[in-house]
Amino acid sequence: MKALSVVKPWGTMIADEIKSLEIRGWAPEQLPMLSVALVQNDKRLTKNGDEDVDGEVVAVIDIVSCVPWVKEDCKFSGCDESEFEDGWLAWRLSNIRKLNNPVPATAKRKFYNLTGEEALAVRRELET
Repeated sequence: MKALSVVKPWGTMIADEIKSLEIRGWAPEQLPMLSVALVQNDKRLTKNGDEDVDGEVVAVIDIVSCVPWVKEDCKFSGCDESEFEDGWLAWRLSNIRKLNNPVPATAKRKFYNLTGEEALAVRRELET
């Protein structure tokens, strides 16, 4: 199962459907990307190889589009217009499936694969 990490509180805001856009400086390798585990963690992962073993899967999401971020989309991005910067991309999220019980998982940069054990735990949690 593919995974994407986000720093707190953004994962919770996405899981609670308060935030429907994820803002990134890079585009997904393909679209749509379906059933991506959203791993929330406490620290920004800024360098290749950075990890946070204290992450947790809070939701499974679909990433359906990627377009330039515009100021009018701030309300869907979890920020206000004063935080807007040109040059970023807005990833539209849909089919957000919040996990009632978050699953421990290591957070990594970019897209990555959960371990078999982590993926199995997420699938079990989705079935409950």
